Amino acid sequence: MDRRTLLGTVSSIGVAALTGCLSDGTGDSTPSATGTGATTATPSPTPTPNTTLSDFTFSVSGIESGIQTDSATVSADDGNVVVEGTIWGADGCRTAELPSVNYDGTTDGLTVPVETTERADAGDGCTQATVEIAYTATISFENGLPDTVVVTHDRGDGPATVTTTSL
Repeated sequence: MDRRTLLGTVSSIGVAALTGCLSDGTGDSTPSATGTGATTATPSPTPTPNTTLSDFTFSVSGIESGIQTDSATVSADDGNVVVEGTIWGADGCRTAELPSVNYDGTTDGLTVPVETTERADAGDGCTQATVEIAYTATISFENGLPDTVVVTHDRGDGPATVTTTSL
């Protein structure tokens, strides 16, 4: 056998062997296009601006004799979260306050901790009856709203969750 015939035979066997190696295992002997050296740029998603807490307001709309009622509803519109609720106080000298709000950007959760406190103008003549204190809290955000809002009430015995709402 001459040298050219030998090299041609070895080359044919090598190509046939490689074709089997490049197959995807489905019996198709067409080589797949991998490792072409070309790169395709994958566009990165446009970053969303971070939601930020910008302000909050709180007002008490009424204090009346009542029962031990804890309730709250959460709504949202135009960059605001609005909480309307009722917390109870042990006597007529109590009112409600919102000392702070807590927004966690990592979990995208807002906590609204409403508390009862003694009224500054209460004096010594307070009724000993339970009172219902109606309130409204408005929390303003920029660049979106939180995913979750948790409202807690604390009458001096530790916070208790009244409602959890997904927006």
